[in-house]
Formats: sequence, structure tokens, C-alpha cells
Amino acid sequence: MNYEFNRIRKDIVESPYKVRDLGIQVAVDNVSNVDGDEVEFLTQQEQMAVEDGIGSILNSIIGTTIDAAYGEVNPEEKTSIVFQEFSESPATIETPSPVIPIWMYIAAAVLLAIIILLVVLLIRNRKNEEEIIEETVTETAIDEVPELPQEEESETVVRRKQLEKIAKDKPEDFAKLLRSWIGED
Repeated sequence: MNYEFNRIRKDIVESPYKVRDLGIQVAVDNVSNVDGDEVEFLTQQEQMAVEDGIGSILNSIIGTTIDAAYGEVNPEEKTSIVFQEFSESPATIETPSPVIPIWMYIAAAVLLAIIILLVVLLIRNRKNEEEIIEETVTETAIDEVPELPQEEESETVVRRKQLEKIAKDKPEDFAKLLRSWIGED
């Protein structure tokens, strides 16, 4: 287990990016106390103490961040500390409400009109197709029905109807009739 941890620690890959140059600017509020309309500023001695403390922190940041391969770096040349009076209340940043330009409303209205027009045309086209299909089906149905020849009621037709009636009403008598016809042949 310990061997794996040492092997992993040795195999860690360094970042391919190295910092060559780094500059830091800091602004410090030089107001120490506000009492009504009276404003007290930091004294020169207090400013020097604040500047030395911040400078020490910035120098260590720059010294450890810039890669040593790029040569000696003088951190004091890369920092800037400025004392100034800030406003009493922090400035509130007003985020402007998003304003939609008028041309976007016009474009949206035109697109909506086009969509409505296309839907209306599609509906009309479907109705026309349905009417054409109905007419075609109706015409072909009428054209395809063959006319039945009307049979004249002849003796054969009358006899056939009588035989069918006997076969339905009295099947036993119909069977006897058939046997007698077969016997005659």
C-alpha cells in the first residue's frame, strides 16, 4: 500500500502552463473613520504600515507564482498599491432590465403570420384532396357496377323458383321428386 502511494506521488504530471509575468494592483481606502460630515484619513505612518503588510503578501504571491525558469524577478516592480478615498456607500450596480428591440417584435409577428397562413393553406389543401378522393371513389364506384340483365319470367324461371320454394319448405318432398327424376333418366 505504501509503495503504491509513493509511486503515485512520483508520477504526478506538472501543468504545461507556466506563469512568466504577473502584475498586481491594489487600491486601499485611506479613510479611517467617518463621523457625520467629518472624515478622518489614515496618517502617513498608518499608510506605510498598511503598504508594507500588503506589499509583503503580494511579493510572496508573485515570487512563488512566476516560474524560476524565466529568471530573477523583482516582485516590487510588479506591484502597485494606491491609497484613495472610496465613496461612503458601496455603489450599487444596476443591472439594466433586458430590453427587447422593436425589430424582434416585428420579426416575431411576421413569423407568426406566416405560420398561420401555412396552417390555413394546409387545411384547405387537405379538404380539396378529400373532395377529389370522394369524387373519384364515387365516379369509379358508379362506373364499375355492371347492369344486371333483367330476366324475363319464362317457364324455366317459374319452375326453378317453385323448386327452390319446395326445397326450402318441404325438403322430404323435394328429395322424393329428385329420386323420381333420377329414376326416369
